[in-house]
Amino acid sequence: MAKWHSAITVQIRHTKLMQIEPRILGATAVLGRAALLGLIWMLLLMTVLACLALDLHPNLNPRQQPSYLSATRSLIDRNMRANPLRTAEVRSIALTEDDLTAVANFVLLRKRLDGHAVADIHGKRLDFRSSIKLPLDWPALYLNLKIVTDDAEPSARVRQLKAGSLTLPQPLVSVLQFAVLNWTPLRRYTRIFAPLIHEVRITDERLRIAINWNRDTLTQMQEGVSDEASKARLLAYQKRLTDLLFQYQSKRYVSLSLLMQPLFVLARDRSLQADTDPVIENRALILVLGAYANGRKLATEGLTLSPPQKSLLLNRRIDTAQHFMASAALAVSGHRTFADIIGLAKEINDTHSGSGFSFTDLAADRAGALFGKFVTKSRDHALRAQALLSQSGDETLYMPNLRGLPENLGPTDFANRFRNIDSPEFETLKRNIEERIQSCALYR
Repeated sequence: MAKWHSAITVQIRHTKLMQIEPRILGATAVLGRAALLGLIWMLLLMTVLACLALDLHPNLNPRQQPSYLSATRSLIDRNMRANPLRTAEVRSIALTEDDLTAVANFVLLRKRLDGHAVADIHGKRLDFRSSIKLPLDWPALYLNLKIVTDDAEPSARVRQLKAGSLTLPQPLVSVLQFAVLNWTPLRRYTRIFAPLIHEVRITDERLRIAINWNRDTLTQMQEGVSDEASKARLLAYQKRLTDLLFQYQSKRYVSLSLLMQPLFVLARDRSLQADTDPVIENRALILVLGAYANGRKLATEGLTLSPPQKSLLLNRRIDTAQHFMASAALAVSGHRTFADIIGLAKEINDTHSGSGFSFTDLAADRAGALFGKFVTKSRDHALRAQALLSQSGDETLYMPNLRGLPENLGPTDFANRFRNIDSPEFETLKRNIEERIQSCALYR
């Protein structure tokens, strides 16, 4: 009887399982079909959005622009170097539509994008349009963008974003803007530069950007930039830099290469330790040296050393060393394009005030940005830089001779010689600068 009872029990359980199994399989099939349908609908939606956002023809064709530099009246309203003793100061940058057009097209060229951009300011409205060809041989597709921005308090607001035939109203633009700035890799830029921007307004046919250019804001920015390099690591390089500078106590000027070589010796030695990343070591080195070259202290708690202040020289010039190290510091923080834009913007401003447009300064900015990117690009690149720069104090390893580059060009001189930054003449000289930099031993 026991055997029969056991057999009957097993049969009952088997019968119940046979009844449940089709239900499970049916539910699984339903879920699978739902997931497949969801994927199909998503692909269809993305296809529809792509069809709406992309065009077969550009809405904006490249055309000869008036000289951006001769048309610009004042790129920077006041001197951007704040007094370090002042704790509160707002500086203003005023950009005309020609300035914005010049910078936008410079970014496209810098990113090797086949496209063109134009900015128009009418009263308190900024219309920005661009046409960018996608990197496809066939079919030829273009992303035609239009961004409409209106003046508002406390800052100008994007009212409309149009891509091809797809138009997003202001509420959706706000959601998209928040998502891009907070949920994408751009979040690090937001964290670093948010304290810098005081307000953005559109008035008097200009985009005016008010910047918190004071000690507290710079402190927040520097802390954001140096968050990947620990305090102990930064302190090690600052201590070594201080020791080196005391060796040149009697000198007013010190060659950048005299500091670069022993600092890279330290980076090389530290990188030999277990679990030490040479990329992070090089980044810390450049942050410390870049801050010192430009007369600023690294705003990180615990870095209390005060090295004697000397003027650093590169190509026998103070300004070249400052441009080079400032751009290198931005580049190691992932802001190489931003460093290039800053360099161009500064030179555009100098055509109207100060020393005039300087290709020497622009070359120093470009060389510094490439240097910073190269020595932190990967572990292999970092180690190569350490091996080479720790063995020699020759600055031509990373910085070419800049003799013969035009300087002190006012707006009229620049317009007569180069017309604008899209001209073949400007491109030829820019390629010459690139070739000089790329010929340095570090990059070969």
